[in-house]
Amino acid sequence: MIINNKMIKVTISGASGRMGKALIKAINKNDNFVLLAGATREENNQVGKDLGEIAEIGQVGALLYSSFDKFSGADVIIDFSEPIFSLRTIEFSKNNNIPIVLGTTGYKEEDLSFIEQAAKIIPILKAPNTSIGIAFLRKIIDLTSDSFSFFDKIEISEKHHKDKKDSPSGTAIDLANFLSERVKYKDSISIESQRGGDVAGEHKVILSRQSERVELSHKALDRSIYAEGALVAAQWLKTKPKGLYSMTDIYT
Repeated sequence: MIINNKMIKVTISGASGRMGKALIKAINKNDNFVLLAGATREENNQVGKDLGEIAEIGQVGALLYSSFDKFSGADVIIDFSEPIFSLRTIEFSKNNNIPIVLGTTGYKEEDLSFIEQAAKIIPILKAPNTSIGIAFLRKIIDLTSDSFSFFDKIEISEKHHKDKKDSPSGTAIDLANFLSERVKYKDSISIESQRGGDVAGEHKVILSRQSERVELSHKALDRSIYAEGALVAAQWLKTKPKGLYSMTDIYT
């Protein structure tokens, strides 16, 4: 592939996972991006393979590594890994002044503090959910939250595939925090989680009163929406100054 100066050079942390594979496919179809390399844990038996072969689309000329050595030429790093490996990726980004999009979930409180400190040095976009639809759902909540006081109860339900490790999902927790900042209730916002099958992601915000309920919902039909949203985030973040951003910042 011929790389021109206008193409955004991307590397993927967690490249052999479900979302990593979706990103490889999305980048391969997008002429605005070029994939340099992927990174994963040392014990991963796919280290050394072409990322295209891992994603089952044929060779793309970028390999999977167990270190970040090949990440230094990136314009943006996209991270869909797990908290421990994600923190290593953030440390590399910080030390090499490379913007990073964080799609990883399941961080602990001390991890979030580390991310906030790193964002004082580099631009970081933290997004438990990179889909445009969830950003739109947050916007709806923001615009209508003044009327939520008419309801007696707020609940969130979420459903994901059987292999998703964190429960509740990062998106559900993010929505609950987003709601709590805008609506005052004596009761906390409950979250119901389900795991099963190969569900890409379903989230509902349920408002109840007496004999009626309103549901604001988002359903991911394919993981490609998260990959496409992550590329939108990467392109947007590339020129931003240091700071901690979210998907909502892109669409405001």
